[in-house]
Amino acid sequence: MSRAERDKGARGEREVVAILKRHGLPAVRTPNSGGLHVKGDLTGVPGYHFEVKRQETLRLPLWLRQAEEDAPAETVPVVAWRQNQGDWYAALPLDGLARLLDLARLTA
Repeated sequence: MSRAERDKGARGEREVVAILKRHGLPAVRTPNSGGLHVKGDLTGVPGYHFEVKRQETLRLPLWLRQAEEDAPAETVPVVAWRQNQGDWYAALPLDGLARLLDLARLTA
């Protein structure tokens, strides 16, 4: 991976952390972008495992498999991605989304 690609990925991770923090979530970037004993690109959001992708070519099935394989047991794998000049999106298993919607209903 080139330095430019690493820098782009790190910027993407910082952007996602900023979005999560704006919503009161204590997200932080994982040191070495998950290259150490801690997998995933972000930590600090209990129950969720984040992979962040800043790529023009969408490979969502591949990214979801990576997130699912790396996610610790009992955590929801989440892939956050965006293309250049695009908005951030997130993909997660439908059961994980249903759990979030149920929590939102209970706290409303």
